[in-house]
Amino acid sequence: MSGLLQFCGLTLDARIPGTGPIGVPAIAAPASVALVALAFFGHEVLRARRVRARHRSVLDLVGRRSARLRATVLDHDTPAAYCLPGRRPRIVVSAGALRLLSPAQLESVLEHERAHIAGRHHLALAATEAFARAFRWLPLAREARAQTALLLEMAADDRALRRHPRQALVSALCTMAAGQAPHAPGGAFTVGGPGAVVRLRRMLDAQRRPHPALCGVLAAVAVGLPLLPPLLGCAPGM
Repeated sequence: MSGLLQFCGLTLDARIPGTGPIGVPAIAAPASVALVALAFFGHEVLRARRVRARHRSVLDLVGRRSARLRATVLDHDTPAAYCLPGRRPRIVVSAGALRLLSPAQLESVLEHERAHIAGRHHLALAATEAFARAFRWLPLAREARAQTALLLEMAADDRALRRHPRQALVSALCTMAAGQAPHAPGGAFTVGGPGAVVRLRRMLDAQRRPHPALCGVLAAVAVGLPLLPPLLGCAPGM
């Protein structure tokens, strides 16, 4: 960027007409906001890690490990499944889910939970939770927390649909949306999580995938827009 500005005839100490030099308060204000948000994010990550650690210790006592499923099975009649992300991820599935779901449905559910772990979705959820706690008076902060949780569930749905039939995941979600994950801690990702009805409608709507050419055009526009102001500034006669 420095080289581009010099090529355009500008220097790093150039001033926009009508403005003065940037003072310390102007830098300290946004820096303090960023530090507050970062502090809340760190606190939220540590808090969620402690909650998951306590829940893992409980699972070691009441659950049984299934090497075939690569999950912990809980003796609970309610069909449910959730995952504990982090450094020591774990997928939990209830005995009720094993009894009611077909093998194809069960595999799609497990793939949904693996998507949360592989995508490190707990970090995105912790970021929005920290933003909501730090700026709780902002409607945007509260809305971002709810919408991010829904979008993360949709992202996990998409990954599961790439490897398993659509009907298997849809029918499994219908079976498990009515039940609540048994003793799932806060921050755990449950397959019947936020916006189950919205997710079902989204998966059932037969939408045509956009043409690759359209995707390429949109990507080029997204990359080119940030470069447009410097290019216009370097244009002759401007």
